[in-house]
Amino acid sequence: MGNEFRDLADDLENWMSRLPQNVRQIPITNISIPGSHDSFTANITKDSDISPDAEDIVKELSILGPLFKEVIARWSRTQSFLANDQLIRGIRYFDIRTSTKEGTDEFYIVHSLYSVPLQGCLNEINAFLSTHPQEVVILDFQHFFGFDDSIHKRLTQDIINTFGGKLIPYTNEINTITLKSMASNKYQIFVIYRVKGTTFWPAETFPNPWPNVDSKEALINSLDNNLAKRNPNIPFISQCVLTPDAGFIIANFLSSLEEKCAKELELDRLKWIEAQKAGRGGLNIIIADFIELSDCKYVKDVINANQSLLNTN
Repeated sequence: MGNEFRDLADDLENWMSRLPQNVRQIPITNISIPGSHDSFTANITKDSDISPDAEDIVKELSILGPLFKEVIARWSRTQSFLANDQLIRGIRYFDIRTSTKEGTDEFYIVHSLYSVPLQGCLNEINAFLSTHPQEVVILDFQHFFGFDDSIHKRLTQDIINTFGGKLIPYTNEINTITLKSMASNKYQIFVIYRVKGTTFWPAETFPNPWPNVDSKEALINSLDNNLAKRNPNIPFISQCVLTPDAGFIIANFLSSLEEKCAKELELDRLKWIEAQKAGRGGLNIIIADFIELSDCKYVKDVINANQSLLNTN
């Protein structure tokens, strides 16, 4: 009976809340958590403006107009859904690239092109957490464009104003934090801020190595090698994504990142995840493109990697 399969992903919207109590008392560093890569790019289209993070060649060729931007949009869009629709599909880690934009004080999500204002995404996450008090989200502010110290201060204040008491304060003992301890303190959100000088979680507390490869074999090797070397006392992020270079995009310019990277990788990423287990030194946070493929099987398999925790005390 001890090895009987129990589907931990039968309610994606509430999967953390529904974990058995013994799992909710295990350090967050040992739990398998599904995330999305370049999380809020769903609204990128051929009509989107070129953003500051774009490669120089993209900026130069943008004069070719909407046809060129349609190609860039297809290769910049990594998700089909924004925050709330990912949350109800079980995603609990979000990867954020944000930028200023000329003519507005708002911060924007970017990935070669401008997507949506950041604040709307933060508001969706906060609203979800308010109605799901035992769910926890990890927000990773990885890249900033057009920022100086004063702009960083403004963004950090916006984050604090949005989430308030839900923010999990930084501690150097993250391996003692559990879902149960967070719920008892009404904490629900980790904010990682990969620029020094804030009170949020610093970059070194959530290592996030980028494979930067466009072949499936090289990616799987990188995932295996990096996971084997992880520090079991802190969280660890596995980037299960292919990264096309300019040559790859030119060779496949009529296609898209979804078709040539996400769908091509789907069977391999599922096979790799199915071979992983949660637990000390095991699979922790993993990110992927187009999280809804195969009826969200990626999300379900990551959550069910926590099967290995069911019989722990």
